[in-house]
Amino acid sequence: MPNEAYVLDGDSSQLFINADAKGLDRLISTLTSIRQKLDENILQHDHLMSAVWGGTDLTQRSAGEGSRTVHHVKICGWTPEWVHKNGLID
Repeated sequence: MPNEAYVLDGDSSQLFINADAKGLDRLISTLTSIRQKLDENILQHDHLMSAVWGGTDLTQRSAGEGSRTVHHVKICGWTPEWVHKNGLID
């Protein structure tokens, strides 16, 4: 059973993360792992997906009228060098 829902509002300008305790623990663990790898200058990423995308992490239900369910969340760690190389500096 999915423990997290990532939902976009109607115009996709806001992302809402809804999770139970298990889902939050999973997210915290994922973020902690990615963060620890950055200390080693290692770019790590993880995927959270709904069942229709081949995963078990995210729900497939929307959070109500005017919202859209996100089926794939990719969480990436960036080093300053990667940001500069890929032109993500404001």
